[in-house]
Amino acid sequence: MLGGTNVPLPNAQNIGAGITINAANEVFTITTAGRYYITYQINITTALLVRSRLIVNGAANLASTVTPILSLSTFNNDVILTLAANSTVSLQLFGLAALVTLLGNGAGAAVTIIRLS
Repeated sequence: MLGGTNVPLPNAQNIGAGITINAANEVFTITTAGRYYITYQINITTALLVRSRLIVNGAANLASTVTPILSLSTFNNDVILTLAANSTVSLQLFGLAALVTLLGNGAGAAVTIIRLS
C-alpha cells in the first residue's frame, strides 16, 4: 500500500444515473460532466499512520488527502470537483507498508457522489 491501494467498497450500493462502478467495487466512472460533491469515509480496525485520498482520472486529488500526524482508525473528507464526462474516481489508502483491515458489516468504507450542476 505504500504507493497507494484502492479501497474496495460494499457490494450493496445505491448508484444513480450517470455513475457506474467497476466489478471490483473500486473505481467509479462519472459519465456526465459537471460539478460534483464527493465525500468519503474509511474505518479501519487498528489505528495506523496511513493517509487517504481520492484518485481522479489517475491522479491524486490533493484537496481530498488526509495526512494525519498521529495514527488514526477513521478517515473522512469532502470536496467539490468539476469533472469531465467519463472521469474516474477511486478511494485510496497510501503511505504505509502494512496490512489494513476495514471494519466489517459495510461500515468499512463509503463514498458519496452527488451531482450539483
